[in-house]
Amino acid sequence: MSDHRILAGLLRKDISSFIQSAFQTVSPGDVYRHGWHIDAIAWALKQCLEGKVRRLIITLPPRSLKSIAVSVALPAFVLGQDPRQKIICVSYSQDLANKHARDCRAVIDADWYRKAFPRTRIDRDKNTQAEFVTTRKGFRLATSVDGTLTGR
Repeated sequence: MSDHRILAGLLRKDISSFIQSAFQTVSPGDVYRHGWHIDAIAWALKQCLEGKVRRLIITLPPRSLKSIAVSVALPAFVLGQDPRQKIICVSYSQDLANKHARDCRAVIDADWYRKAFPRTRIDRDKNTQAEFVTTRKGFRLATSVDGTLTGR
């Protein structure tokens, strides 16, 4: 089995490894420093995905990869598993929400992601700054605490 296939298989299963790949995509040139806290975040997110945890608050100092893990990597990971999922990400400002949406889009468009999740593609006809739709009708919508979700 080739190294690419092994890596793709790992990224489909391991959220911690997926977060590292997402970081390298959205922060090229920055040094990734893996720590126990990334594994702890990944474990907690997996608990949420499995329905074992329904509410989660992550409290870590700034620059601990909380936003990349939760608002960028997690939606891309979920859409990779099932491109029909509907995801809403809320940030404190629309500018930050849009940045996370752009970063998530960059992850989904990355070559390594396409190899790991060949069924998940962004529909180029439904791709705006705050929202993108997959070709399987799933989506990621970015909004802020002051934004609107009426009708969604």
